[in-house]
Amino acid sequence: MNERGKSLYSSALVRLPEPRFVVFYNGLRNAEDDMILKLSDSFERKEGDPALELKVRFLNINQGSNPELMKKCRTLREYSEFVVRVRKCVKEEASLVDAVERAVTECIRDGILEDFLRKQRSEVVAMSILEYDREEELKKLRDAEYENGKTDGKAEGRAEGKAEDLLLILEFRWRVPGWLKERIFQEADVFCLENWMKAAMSAGTLEDFLKKAGLAEN
Repeated sequence: MNERGKSLYSSALVRLPEPRFVVFYNGLRNAEDDMILKLSDSFERKEGDPALELKVRFLNINQGSNPELMKKCRTLREYSEFVVRVRKCVKEEASLVDAVERAVTECIRDGILEDFLRKQRSEVVAMSILEYDREEELKKLRDAEYENGKTDGKAEGRAEGKAEDLLLILEFRWRVPGWLKERIFQEADVFCLENWMKAAMSAGTLEDFLKKAGLAEN
């Protein structure tokens, strides 16, 4: 029996809520304000009505896009402004952490997402560092020269950059022991470092992070 008291093996039609899928976009590439993305657009060969389809509404929430939507939704409007300020501060500050901290401080001062930023400041700073790092990686991947010239030296540089970003997040949240710093900079697998960054974002304590990341003191 399920939670509604009906048999899981019943032949009766089960009514489901109508699903709706929405993507809010704030990336760096130019994009339309509003469009529909279809799973079938990625099919190698599409003939007639596909047996499986998924439609997702794509909404651009970068500043200047979708003015009517932004006018109606204060949270989206303020989030868009927050993103603009983070990007501006990153260009002006030498340290990524300092840039994000400055953007958060300015937004709180100016009443932009004020309550949320006050309550979730450390999580927002860590997430913003991670998201900015992703933006930079995507820019590099779109660069043909970068794509065609993957040398061992560049791979090492990417891993070192990921390690530095991870350490920034960890040090912002907790006191990081020396053995852990050394272990992070020894890791050459970019994919592994990205997973550790995700673990750092979701962990509640340093011990929780170590458990999620599969790390232990030597």
